[in-house]
Amino acid sequence: MPTFDFIPVDTLFFRDGRPLAAGSSFGRGAHWPLPTVLHAALRTAMLRAADCLPSGKHVNGTQRKGRPTGKIGTDAFQWLNLRGPFPVDGSGEVFFPMPRDLVPASKAADATPAYMKVVKNALGTNNLPPPLTCLVASFAEPSKEQLADWVPARFYADYLAGKELSRPEPPQLWDTEHRIGVALEDDTHTSAESQLYAAEHLRLRKDVRLRFAVADPPNHKPRLANEQGKTVADLAQGVISLGGEQRFGQLTPANLPLDLPRFEINSPLVKWVLLTPAIFCHGWRPGWIADDGEVKLRVVDKEARRDFRRRRREADWHYDEANDPAEKIRATLVAACVGKPQPVGGWELLHEIQDEQGNRHVTGGGKPTHLAVPSGSVYYFRALGDSPEQRLAEARKLARALQARCRSDYFGEKGLGLGVCGTWAHQDATSADVRNTNTV
Repeated sequence: MPTFDFIPVDTLFFRDGRPLAAGSSFGRGAHWPLPTVLHAALRTAMLRAADCLPSGKHVNGTQRKGRPTGKIGTDAFQWLNLRGPFPVDGSGEVFFPMPRDLVPASKAADATPAYMKVVKNALGTNNLPPPLTCLVASFAEPSKEQLADWVPARFYADYLAGKELSRPEPPQLWDTEHRIGVALEDDTHTSAESQLYAAEHLRLRKDVRLRFAVADPPNHKPRLANEQGKTVADLAQGVISLGGEQRFGQLTPANLPLDLPRFEINSPLVKWVLLTPAIFCHGWRPGWIADDGEVKLRVVDKEARRDFRRRRREADWHYDEANDPAEKIRATLVAACVGKPQPVGGWELLHEIQDEQGNRHVTGGGKPTHLAVPSGSVYYFRALGDSPEQRLAEARKLARALQARCRSDYFGEKGLGLGVCGTWAHQDATSADVRNTNTV
């Protein structure tokens, strides 16, 4: 996948879902951008470059069972798929979110990270949400010390392998800059009376930039004529807008590809760590996990699966699990370490309202707010099989389906749900002290 860097000209502003108005909170915009924000900026820039920006929703959406899913502005550049963005410093070091199953090992300011333990309830009863059977708990000394929010790629290599970890120094990636602004009148674009506001902006440190990778256009079918053959590479060395407050920056090809952390699975116990937030059908639980914890993903060949996916557009289509030719993955979800929900919303320029006469008008409006599982969250799986060799084979099949894939139930094409796989060790629930017993 081609890799690019976004270099901001000045500060950046990425608001959360809290209101920004007179008498309410100030604009909290010093957040790392969501993949959906970058995806929207890139697609808008390509639509503008191809001179096909839509003025309203006049195109039918994707067909499902013979019917369109709704109206959209345009189907141009729907193939755009990205990985990232992640911060990269002047030395070329890429940083990823700190896994949420790590805690300070002690109260000391220089305490090393300690793994939280996955423990099965020995009594057989618990109040964990189904289908979880194990608890992820910390046995480290209680501490108010905080680990860094971002860690370098080399730290992830040791973490995914379950090795002993050294304490990473908090990277100096950006600062929060506070600013005072004044609201503008929509009609005259002049200052509005008594409408001052405060906002937080994100200012990247020197040589820090946003790195991301994008997919190439599909080669199995002709591209749409209105795309004029444009790709993200055509935006290189140009300026694009990103986020709010009309912030912008330059897009340049990266000197190195975006390599995600990787570990060769050697155990039937697989952990999946989110590098970007994910929106799942069942809140914290992915839609591809059944009520009993069974993994519903399958090992598929991309080319062979394409015809299978096309049939979903037919009116009489329905999914028959028994006749699915793709190979099953025998694994089950046993535990999860999930952070607090992260609101994901935004502003839709083509939002429409309907008047009393039934006419529709483009007014712009807020997008629906979703609660996402935050990055750094960890899911623990156990592969199944009749022998150690079979269990290891199933674990590697699971890792193949999850490694560097966007597995969010919603907006996966926009970069949500990107994760990497590692291994974990199960604690013996019957031992006198689970801190001293570590068995697979």
